[in-house]
Amino acid sequence: MGEYTFPFNTCEKPNKNGIAQPYSALFNLINCAIILYFLLKTKHNYTFVLLFTILCFELFHVFSHIIHIKGNIQTNITHSLTYLINFAFFHVFYLYTKKIPSYYFIFYLVFLICFDIYSLFYLSVGFYIISQAIIMISLLFYYLPLLPKFIQNSVYQIIFFVIIIILLFFNEKYNCEKMLKIYPHFPYHIFIEIIGILLFYIICSSFYRL
Repeated sequence: MGEYTFPFNTCEKPNKNGIAQPYSALFNLINCAIILYFLLKTKHNYTFVLLFTILCFELFHVFSHIIHIKGNIQTNITHSLTYLINFAFFHVFYLYTKKIPSYYFIFYLVFLICFDIYSLFYLSVGFYIISQAIIMISLLFYYLPLLPKFIQNSVYQIIFFVIIIILLFFNEKYNCEKMLKIYPHFPYHIFIEIIGILLFYIICSSFYRL
């Protein structure tokens, strides 16, 4: 894979003046409104923290599509926010179930985190997107038997949409230039944003009830 820097290489041609990528920004604003709705309905601090970290991620996502800052700062902040989300998931699971992870699982997570950090600095973007997804999915599966039925029912939907987003990302990475030659002004990146809305809706509508 060639060089990919968020948000410059997202597949919506940026405007030179005003909002850089208005369509992507709009869909993320819709996502923020949905997340905020469920955030205000949370009953416990740990679920509030989870939804608040997701909201922070999406608010910065909106900002990144409005203003492009030179360099890797937006990539690095976005990546750091995914760590906060994954930590918030662990925080929810631990406080709800009162179960401390086994040494094997902790070692496994440490290995994933080390690989993720290495990928961020030395490998292409696809590696650390996948590693972050694996961390979240691993937490979901590890605590799955201890979670209520309504969470269990949503886990496979969450995983499905995470996989779809990753596939759409790779399609965008490899085929963006070809797609823009066909329809130069179509904001292809909104397909990822639309699936993101579905993903965060399922997460928030399920976890706010814990």
